[in-house]
Amino acid sequence: MIKLIAIDMDGTLLNESHLITNKVKKALHEAIEAGIKIVLCTGRPLKAIYPYLEELEMAQEEDYVISLNGALIQKTNTQEIVYKQTLSHEDLVKIEKLRKDVAEINFSFFDETHYFYTGEPTEVLKYDAHLLGMELNSMPVQELPEDRTIYKSMFVGEEAVLDHFVEHIPDFISEEYYPIRSLSYVFEVLPKHANKGTALLGLAEKLGFDHEEIMAIGDGENDIDMIEAAGHSVAMGNATATIKKAAKYETKSNEEDGVAHAIYKWALNQNA
Repeated sequence: MIKLIAIDMDGTLLNESHLITNKVKKALHEAIEAGIKIVLCTGRPLKAIYPYLEELEMAQEEDYVISLNGALIQKTNTQEIVYKQTLSHEDLVKIEKLRKDVAEINFSFFDETHYFYTGEPTEVLKYDAHLLGMELNSMPVQELPEDRTIYKSMFVGEEAVLDHFVEHIPDFISEEYYPIRSLSYVFEVLPKHANKGTALLGLAEKLGFDHEEIMAIGDGENDIDMIEAAGHSVAMGNATATIKKAAKYETKSNEEDGVAHAIYKWALNQNA
């Protein structure tokens, strides 16, 4: 019996207009009424998730969210941190040096509520901030206040530029950190043990659920760890080939209410 469903947001919960359809909302609420815990598991920071949590009425006591690709788990009603993985200021200095003088790429990093960046803001960076509904904050790494805790860093640029950049990433990045190409225009460098799968299993243990009681639904490369962690893994119809190969099931696309289809078919055992 499924007791916990972890759901990615962009490309999964949200359609291409970044909306949650009525059919998906209905399925989520039916799952909750059936006693299933729903947890959003996303690369977004909490500030960019909260409007959706409120829309779904999931900012209640004992609701949780996994954000920043597994670097942070918080209670949604109080924002209390129950798990975290962090990057030190020394880490940020080391990672940012990879950008060198590539003006077409921005280096950015996040605390709980701020979207920091270095360099001149590119159009891609502005697009990403707009998508998240967040204000950009210019912040040279060397000037970052010591009391700022950073959970995630990333390089943002046009796909072709980023392709070339990623090809020349030195080995120490994968040895000391967790790198992931989460979007065509985003290459993330996370703390070594930060990923959606580790965070999901940690939260499941806290809540008293085992591997076979977890369903995970995702579409992108940054979902691979939670897909592999869940006993019941579901790839969206629009998922990458890697995710489809790793998942146990495949649902419809995010334009076809794929999350609702998956919940009805494999969690509630109803006809979708």
